[in-house]
Amino acid sequence: MAIIAKLHNFKNLLSHRECLVGLYNFLQSCLDGDYSQKDFEDSKRIDLQNGIFAMLQTYSLKPHTQAFFETHRKYIDFQLTIEGSECFIVGDSKDFAVAKEYDSQRDLIVYKKCNMYQTIVSHRSHMCVFFPYDVHAGGLQHADLSQQKVYKVVAKVPLSLLDFI
Repeated sequence: MAIIAKLHNFKNLLSHRECLVGLYNFLQSCLDGDYSQKDFEDSKRIDLQNGIFAMLQTYSLKPHTQAFFETHRKYIDFQLTIEGSECFIVGDSKDFAVAKEYDSQRDLIVYKKCNMYQTIVSHRSHMCVFFPYDVHAGGLQHADLSQQKVYKVVAKVPLSLLDFI
């Protein structure tokens, strides 16, 4: 049940949970340009409140044949596109075969590609939220995308903060 929408559409949802207000404000500040290109190029990590942390990232898009399929158990991914666009492949973990079992140090399960998935293109100010059962692979090229680089924020939100799952 990945959720994809522009950041402003998340304002009411996140502001109903006091523990997530800071996350929304931080993400909005990233869109507003409060962090430099160098912060993204350095893959800066920012620790927020309530066990939430974020990583500023930039990278070149890769072909679908190089997709890296993953899920997480402890954290929900909030991925906000700041500049550029990227394609994601998303599917249900029950449809994928596990390639590498759960690594608790990295909070990571790696999967083999399967044919049961959807593609999503994320543009500036789009946020994609991936839950523990959402296999996702990002940073992918798409025929509709002319640029080859994306700037984004990946915020890791502890599963315990969202009790509706």
